[in-house]
Order: sequence, then C-alpha cells, then structure tokens
Amino acid sequence: EQWYQRRVRAESTSIQFSGKRKKLEVSAVFNQDEDEENSDTSRKLKLSLPSEEDKRLTDSLIKNNPLSSKTNPLPHANEDKPEEKPTISAEDKRKSIKQLIDKIPTQKDELFAYPLDWSVLDKDLMERRVKSWINKKIVEYIGEEEPSLCGFICSKVLAKSQPENILQDVAIVLEEEAEVFVVKMWRLLIYETEAKKLGLVK
Repeated sequence: EQWYQRRVRAESTSIQFSGKRKKLEVSAVFNQDEDEENSDTSRKLKLSLPSEEDKRLTDSLIKNNPLSSKTNPLPHANEDKPEEKPTISAEDKRKSIKQLIDKIPTQKDELFAYPLDWSVLDKDLMERRVKSWINKKIVEYIGEEEPSLCGFICSKVLAKSQPENILQDVAIVLEEEAEVFVVKMWRLLIYETEAKKLGLVK
C-alpha cells in the first residue's frame, strides 16, 4: 500500500511538472514572437524616421544649395536675352547698294586709281563672290570655260597685283575684250570690299 501511494504521488508530481513545462514552452514561444514583433517594429521605426544627424545633413545641403535659394535663382531664370542687332530693311539696303555703285568710278583711269581695301579682299570673298563672275565672263568672251585662266586671274588679284598689270596679262588671251573685262572686274572688287565693310553682303 505504501508502494502504491508513493507511485500515485510520483505520477501526480510528474503530471504537474509536465503541465508546467508545457505551459512554460507555450509562454516562451509566445514571448519570442512578441519580441520578434517588437524588434521588427523597432527596425521599421528606425528605417522610417530619420535620425537627428540625417536631419542636420539635409538642412545643411538645402541651405548651401544655390539652386534652392531665393536669392540665387536658376541660371536661366533671369538671364538677359541676347541683344538683337538692328536689321536693315530691304528698301534701305537697295538704297545703300545704289549709292555705293554710283560712288564707284566708271572711267578706267579714275577706277584704277581708286584705293582698294586689300585687307577685306581675302580668299573666302574671292571664292564666294568673285571667282564665279570671272569664270562666267571668260565663257562669254571665248565661248568656253578656261579653269586655268580663271585661276590665274584670281591668283593675280589675291597677290594684290595692280589692274594695269592684270590687263597686260589677260590681253594675250582676251585681246580687245581685255580692257572691258578688267574694268568691270575692278569695279566688282571695289563694290564687294566696300559692301562687306558696310554689312551689305556676308
């Protein structure tokens, strides 16, 4: 009987211990989940809320940024518009051209004595405005293009040769047409240089 009582007490104690152990395990698991939830919440708060150091850094960047300052607007905000150059009307341009042409002498002696501004007469002006005219006149006089003769005349002009010297050289080919050709060419040279200085041609 004593043995039986001791066994009953032992089983009762075992049941109580087992119940307590299970209760502790459930509580431990529940508390662990709660700790993890609290840890996740803390991490979320840390991620979502900037630290004081982050705030100070952001304020410093905004303060020192010239683009965000009211006193320093965007470069293009108050940028002055480029000044528009006054344009010459078509009528005024025609009048200026006519006045320039009337000023150029037509007689050979006066024409050849007219001071030509060689500083304005460069290779670019020769190529764009004079060479095509020379080539066209050569075709009119001899009936076909002569690239070598055209190039020769252009080189003489660029070398600042006097009109009398050019006249002597082209007379071998153009003969009686040589003087008319050189006179017209010299008037053209004077016109182009003066027109360029006045802004009438580019």
